[in-house]
Amino acid sequence: MKQSPLALVLVAGLAFNPAFASSYAGTCTTASEDQWMTQAAAQAKIAAAGYTVARLKRTRSGNCYEVYVTDKSGKRMELFLDPTNANIVHSE
Repeated sequence: MKQSPLALVLVAGLAFNPAFASSYAGTCTTASEDQWMTQAAAQAKIAAAGYTVARLKRTRSGNCYEVYVTDKSGKRMELFLDPTNANIVHSE
């Protein structure tokens, strides 16, 4: 059976697209936004912990920072951070 190059590209794109990754449904913080670290400060703290940050964004629920990283061994991960201190609340 011959595979279409377009089909292969689409499947590969779905496998590596963060939009299709699982999502954390818990609560990272109930603190008001004026108590949050900036995204840049949170990214710097995670990088200092040894992760290479690919992307950091606010979760849909709005109470976590969601960070796509690579760890020291090269493993790709998704971290959910408490935005007040950048502590990891959940990882996938």
